[in-house]
Amino acid sequence: MTNNRTVNLTVGWVFILLGIAGLVLPILQGVLFIVVGLLFLSKEYVWAGKMLLWLKGWVGKHFPKTAKVFDDAERFLEKEIYKVTNEKGYILKKIWIIVAIFLVLGFGGYALALLFGWLWGLVFG
Repeated sequence: MTNNRTVNLTVGWVFILLGIAGLVLPILQGVLFIVVGLLFLSKEYVWAGKMLLWLKGWVGKHFPKTAKVFDDAERFLEKEIYKVTNEKGYILKKIWIIVAIFLVLGFGGYALALLFGWLWGLVFG
């Protein structure tokens, strides 16, 4: 079986790279991917934990009702990583959810890019 560290590092760095790409590409939600990557990497790296802690504080200060989202997300990820590393065939059962999430984020980002492109043309064109 795969260990937790391998899953955390692999998935975390993939999300960080997608987040960086999403900061320059209009079809990906860059900040969202970076936050998810930090959630995974914070289990393995001190610097990621510090960044996540700072982000939690900032969100808690400016958006107090959404601050508990980070705690819920961490609990969910810990539960899912445990299942991935200990249950045989778990990823194959959940692969459709992963594909659906990427499709929704991709099409949502594309729709936003079209909308903002249209607004840009309306205002400045």
